[in-house]
Amino acid sequence: MKNTIHEEAKLSQTAVQKIPGGLCAIEDVWVSGVHAGFKKDAKDLALIFFPKGATMTAVFTQNAVQSHHIIYDKKLLNENSQFKAIMINSGNANTFNGPRGDYDVHLMASVLADQLDIAPEEVLICSTGVIGVPMNLDAFDVKVNKLTHQMTDGDSIPAAEAIMTTDTTIKQVAYEFEIDGQTVHLAAIAKGAGMIHPNLGTLLSYIVTDFDLGQATFQQMLQSAVANTFNQISVDGDTSPNDTIILASTNKVQITPSKANIAVFYQQLEAICLEMAQLIVKDGEGASKFVEVQVKGAGSKEDAVKIAKQVATSSLVKTALFGQDANWGRAISAVGQAQPSVFQTDKVSIAFQSDKGSIVTCEKGAGRVFDENQALAILSEKEIVIAIDMGVGEFDASVWTADMTEDYIKINADYRS
Repeated sequence: MKNTIHEEAKLSQTAVQKIPGGLCAIEDVWVSGVHAGFKKDAKDLALIFFPKGATMTAVFTQNAVQSHHIIYDKKLLNENSQFKAIMINSGNANTFNGPRGDYDVHLMASVLADQLDIAPEEVLICSTGVIGVPMNLDAFDVKVNKLTHQMTDGDSIPAAEAIMTTDTTIKQVAYEFEIDGQTVHLAAIAKGAGMIHPNLGTLLSYIVTDFDLGQATFQQMLQSAVANTFNQISVDGDTSPNDTIILASTNKVQITPSKANIAVFYQQLEAICLEMAQLIVKDGEGASKFVEVQVKGAGSKEDAVKIAKQVATSSLVKTALFGQDANWGRAISAVGQAQPSVFQTDKVSIAFQSDKGSIVTCEKGAGRVFDENQALAILSEKEIVIAIDMGVGEFDASVWTADMTEDYIKINADYRS
């Protein structure tokens, strides 16, 4: 179904309007964000509450080390499709904490369920932050009481703030569009700045809609959208043990689930995932540049993706970009390191592009003399494209990444992730 949905979506065009409110742009979605002591002085406990319930599905990290919340949530999602709350803490990953980590997830869910007068099985839990440190849940009922009494349906900014760790900006967006004459809403919040190199799911992101579809269909759509967006970004080449993306629907807007209608929704789901993914890269730890690696003319889709990811994750390429150096030799070395199945050196061309123009540094297997001052002007911009033409096929791929600066080291020295 993944390929079918993606192909149908290419044929679908619908007008979309961005609206305020984040997750609260959707009726019957309440949020809260408070300081609960997981971090020194910032908001660190968030709640997304669905008083009338919601269908939920998720994708998670493929790291062999997994947060205790992932083990807990996977089990519940395999058993149920309807939930009423998601509670997220930042500042502590609750990862590699042994039996106590499992106990703490259950305790968190039970305390929240008591406060909301719902069943613990209707609560999903997420954690992000420092790995290997036991949770401090002293007086947790008091903190959750504060959380539940500060809920709002006006804007999801408090929740978006509370899930942040090394992020410098909140990340939220909401869309409004029509399907078959009915208004549909789709919104998302996310956190992520470091430990970003996804595999199936990444970072933390919560996507909410009012479009009515079953859990199984949502799951296939989410996996496809994540593969084409969140899985095409990289900040530092590290996949977190806590990566979680949850898609929830209040099911208020009921429309005939035809192929065409599903394609319209999927198109917007992929669009919102891409926007959130790119916001994460732009907020990458210590990043000064937002970089798109474009590969075209590859011999297969797999080759195109491998090449783009190899270039995007190369520390040598990333540091050259920070130094504003059009060192295409580092890029071509990364291309070769990707081991593409079809590779002809005399076909490869590389260019660097920005709003200041474009410069070809390598053409059909040989370096070109270029104006160093022009190259410096192009690479001085905040948004840069590395365009690689393999010249051997018709497949393409894009990966979004950031440069690597001295600030990346400082941030990670100051914050144990």
